Amino acid sequence: MSIPARAPDPGRVDGWAWPARLKPPERLAETRTGALVVRHPRADSQAHRALVTSLRAAAPDLSSIPVAEMVELLGGATDALVSGLDGDAVGHVAANAGISTAMAAQILEGIAPSWNGESLGHLVAAEFSDPRVLDGFVPEGARAIRAAGPGLTLHLGAGTVPGVTVTSMIRALLVKSAVLAKPGAGDVALTVRFARELQRIDARVGAAVAVQYWPGGAEDWDSWEREVLRAADQVVVYGSDATIESVRARAPASTRLVEHPHRIGVAVVDPGRAPGAAAEAARAAVLFDQRGCVSTQLVFVLGARRAVRRWCASLANELVALEVVLPPGPVEPADLSALHQLRGRLRMKGAASAGTRSGEIDLWHGERSRWTVVLASPDAFEPSGGRTVWVAAVPDLNACLRALARLAPVLQTVGLAGIGVNRVDFARELCGLGVTRVVPLPEVPYPEADWMHDGSRPLGELVRWSELR
Repeated sequence: MSIPARAPDPGRVDGWAWPARLKPPERLAETRTGALVVRHPRADSQAHRALVTSLRAAAPDLSSIPVAEMVELLGGATDALVSGLDGDAVGHVAANAGISTAMAAQILEGIAPSWNGESLGHLVAAEFSDPRVLDGFVPEGARAIRAAGPGLTLHLGAGTVPGVTVTSMIRALLVKSAVLAKPGAGDVALTVRFARELQRIDARVGAAVAVQYWPGGAEDWDSWEREVLRAADQVVVYGSDATIESVRARAPASTRLVEHPHRIGVAVVDPGRAPGAAAEAARAAVLFDQRGCVSTQLVFVLGARRAVRRWCASLANELVALEVVLPPGPVEPADLSALHQLRGRLRMKGAASAGTRSGEIDLWHGERSRWTVVLASPDAFEPSGGRTVWVAAVPDLNACLRALARLAPVLQTVGLAGIGVNRVDFARELCGLGVTRVVPLPEVPYPEADWMHDGSRPLGELVRWSELR
């Protein structure tokens, strides 16, 4: 469906959604996230212990729901969520995330198909040859096996990409694990709306779901964070290396951690075989304002530098066009300053290395634009965000692989355009470097529901298997 993009009404949104059986929080605080003020409960250990107790009490009823029914319930909830996103709702999502309303509408329209009942049914079938293992023991040779989610999963979102926390919640509910979700600061509005749809659509599911935003790293929330890390059976954490290390340091050894750290998106293009690749690369970089783990930041283009320079000019033109169709969100002064400093630094490096093959740098950007194209040696690449696309000219695929080796720890998605004859062999080499998703370049922004997220099956990483002999 088409999701309307309309400017938001300024105001406040709730940063919490507790089960109906609980008394609503009495003391609320307000925190600005993006252009919105988020109302959320104040730190209150007694109230939050009651919240965890309530979620645990709801877990048995949640686990009694057959997986086929769970797929239908979640599909119905996400359909209701998407159909209820009027212009004001999309505006709130955009204002909360600090992106334009057009961008928010595009993101939601792109990600929603992975949440519908058909996609969720396919996800379950792809991961479990007999999905009934999620309902109980199923015969397998001389034994019976079952797969079960933990009693309570804590979801720690991060960043300002709408939909990340909703996806994480859906996965946990598919394996029948109760959910306590702390969305990223820019993903609060959508996550709360989804939790309330779940509470409206089924009392058993609604009783096992809670959303609670709190300012990450705030001193008065530290004791609660430590307590909830001890209380949860499993923690799914998204964020920077520092965030994940902090969770590791505070979670007990008995708590299972599922980690999704910072990643870099890459594209590899043979322009002679992919005449539309400049437009595809621009879109892969611009969507999510380059904040997503799948967002393309570095493009390897096969060919001589002179030809690749022409390709960069085409990429720049595509970025100009997208600035109208999908305008960037508001910019913080610090981010704008960092962008100007990056451009200035690159211009100086380019001038200093003029005439040398290895250090040559070319730069494209508009006078007041937020996009930037940098043609440089792959060794010069530095993750920049904010619609900055780095391009490296390489003679062949082997040169691309050599250049990617230093980025191995942060690789995830690689989009291909015009790579046909050696595609399978090249993908095998990429996976050897740590890449976990190789797809056609147009498919980069929106993974399927059953994608191998950071090298793991999205449901498989949440369950424990048991056997009965």
